[in-house]
Amino acid sequence: MSRSTNAVLLSALVLPGAGHLYLRHFWRGMALIAISLACLWIFVDRVMQQASTVLEKLESEGGVLDAGQLSDLVSQTSNTSGSTVVTVATLVLAGCWVVGVVDAYRLGKAKGSD
Repeated sequence: MSRSTNAVLLSALVLPGAGHLYLRHFWRGMALIAISLACLWIFVDRVMQQASTVLEKLESEGGVLDAGQLSDLVSQTSNTSGSTVVTVATLVLAGCWVVGVVDAYRLGKAKGSD
């Protein structure tokens, strides 16, 4: 496989910026990786907060709920003010992924390794 193809696959399937590291464009790669990891951290933090809230409500109601009640409880906790932050993080992560793939392809082609 060509270097540009390898770089694109790394950026697309592993993490945005991984292809840049493969092509030795360390600053671009590290910037994309840092932004992507920050977005992923926001997701994990939000999920942990939501799970904690659901567990607290479940515990306060005696610990027994059916699937419908649990689904309603999860829906209620996901419609809070933090959802805007998650939406922005999602858009930024998607943008990083697109930029990472396209730029890795462009840089790989520019090196003339194909």
